[in-house]
Amino acid sequence: MKLKNLSILAVLGLLAYSNHAEAQLLKKFQKTLEDKASQKVDDVLNGKKKATSPAAESTAAKDAPPPVEEVYSFTPGSTILFESDFKRDSKGSMPKRWKTSSTGSVVSIPDMPGNWLALAPRTTYKIDSLLKAPENFTIEFDLVTRSDEAKDIGSMAFGFARDNSIKNYISDAYNDNGITNTQFHFHNRDINNSSSDTKVYNTLSYPFANYANGLLHVAIAVEGETMRVYVNRSKVLDTRMLRKDLPKYFYLSAPFSYDNQAKVYFGNFVMSKS
Repeated sequence: MKLKNLSILAVLGLLAYSNHAEAQLLKKFQKTLEDKASQKVDDVLNGKKKATSPAAESTAAKDAPPPVEEVYSFTPGSTILFESDFKRDSKGSMPKRWKTSSTGSVVSIPDMPGNWLALAPRTTYKIDSLLKAPENFTIEFDLVTRSDEAKDIGSMAFGFARDNSIKNYISDAYNDNGITNTQFHFHNRDINNSSSDTKVYNTLSYPFANYANGLLHVAIAVEGETMRVYVNRSKVLDTRMLRKDLPKYFYLSAPFSYDNQAKVYFGNFVMSKS
């Protein structure tokens, strides 16, 4: 009987020691966490580190200026095939050398020289002629944005189609005979490039939050199957997007929608043979 009591006491003592050791370990672990947290707070207060969240870091990355090439590799073609600045077009009307799936009108913009085409929402624009692009050519044009916030401007796109029809709004590279589609997402602050010919699809960040009221200069160079796109001298595409010796017609698709009276204007279009 005494031996049994001693065994019980020994077990109880072992359990008490185990609980004490576990409590000490938990206290030590908690103290380590508190020290690390305190050190982070001290670093922020002392200016050694900035308090950031994953969402803030993601936003900062999207708003960072895009890389600009040390040597700007875009060279305009030497022979102009078509150019349009709307200077000879009547204000309030569609420009005579363009056609549209809906509507549009030539206007002037305060503090901006020349005339511009005000882009109607959910509308595609094409050159009003059967001007088929050659194998090697370049295109340049300007977009002017006016809005309270850049995200008030819906997604818009440009690229090449297999025909010159404007029956429908071209929203991507896979419908309405689209071939390529470069899409500006003002809300998501990124640019999407896609091709139904080569199955290319890519996305990269672009600081559209900085362009509620600004000018975007777009330059496109096509060399056979390869297409390069530049936005304000930053290269946003350089890959195989087209099949050789097939017809391709330029299109511009206005923002899908506008909020708070936002607007985008188009102008200074030049297409040249390389």
